[in-house]
Amino acid sequence: MKPVRIWIYFGGLVIGLFCGLSPLAAQPASKPVPTDVDPDPTKDDLDLDDEDAASANDKTIVTDDDNKPWSQGVSAEERKVARKLFLEGNRLFRIPLFAKAAEQYMAALSKWKHPAFYFNLALAQLNLSKEIDARENLERALQHGEEPLGVEQYQEAQKQLKEVRRQLGQLRVICRTPGAEVTLDGVTLFIGPGSYQGWTKAKTHEITAKKAGYLSEARSVTVRSEGIQDVDLKLVTLSEATDASRRWATWKPWAVVAAGGSITAIGGGLHVLASRNFNDFDKEFLALPCVTTNKDLAVPGCPKDDIPSTLNDRLSLAKTQQTIAVGAYVVGGSLMVVGAVLLYLNRPQLIEQRATRLSAGSVSAIPVVSADLLGVLVKVGY
Repeated sequence: MKPVRIWIYFGGLVIGLFCGLSPLAAQPASKPVPTDVDPDPTKDDLDLDDEDAASANDKTIVTDDDNKPWSQGVSAEERKVARKLFLEGNRLFRIPLFAKAAEQYMAALSKWKHPAFYFNLALAQLNLSKEIDARENLERALQHGEEPLGVEQYQEAQKQLKEVRRQLGQLRVICRTPGAEVTLDGVTLFIGPGSYQGWTKAKTHEITAKKAGYLSEARSVTVRSEGIQDVDLKLVTLSEATDASRRWATWKPWAVVAAGGSITAIGGGLHVLASRNFNDFDKEFLALPCVTTNKDLAVPGCPKDDIPSTLNDRLSLAKTQQTIAVGAYVVGGSLMVVGAVLLYLNRPQLIEQRATRLSAGSVSAIPVVSADLLGVLVKVGY
């Protein structure tokens, strides 16, 4: 043997060994559930057009019995076509190509609702992580008992259904707002008003409802295994949401401001009256005879007994009015300051923010009056 041929021989051998260690796969696969209704039709010599070969690999699929509940209303020819589609699905299942197999099973079911078709479709869907669809198909597969599946497959279907139900829970959603779009994990469920009830995976889901002109509502809902979770979505308009987000009714802070303004205005009126009475007193006082006879004094004066009582009463009234006016300024100003603080605290804010701030404490205003100070001390407690 020539050296060149020897090297070619050993090179081919090495390449063959290397390729044998790394077989190609069409797609990742989990181990399929053994089933007699899912025979091994993948042998190279299997001809799907050969009825005898197909029957030998699928003895539980009987196409010539018209008395079975799942066969009524389906012609023998339709059953044969459905069986071939089913066998093709089995072949794809064992490659494994679960999505393609599921398509074949569904095609078979479109012609013949045989429980075995539902069972194998459920198995393919479980391998595709479609537990919700698999649950429904497993229930249909079990609907007619053991006969169409066989004892082992019937027990396997019961086992699979029990396991699937542990992974699922039920969700009930209601939204009465007309035109509201309700979504589950980004997928539209319905347009309100309406409701939805169905199975979903036992985990945390995001449910939202939204509509133009309304405040959107989003909830994080945890569906528990084999449980039922109710969700009632209530949308409110933006104006309603604004009012609902306030600490108090809108009119209350404004009422405090208005009361403070009114008291301050009354104080202003009394101040004007007091000033007028002081001016009238000065004019009448300077017109007294006792004052005119003492023009040489730096400050006009007059004996108390020479001042008429009506003039003294006017002076007392003016002083009283002035005192009340100052008090009205203090009280009215205090109320206006408190009202302004309340307006700030009652400003519109997001409802989610409101929930974290409902524990705000009291607001108090204390007038401070002394010989050289006039003011208001405001305290806000949290």
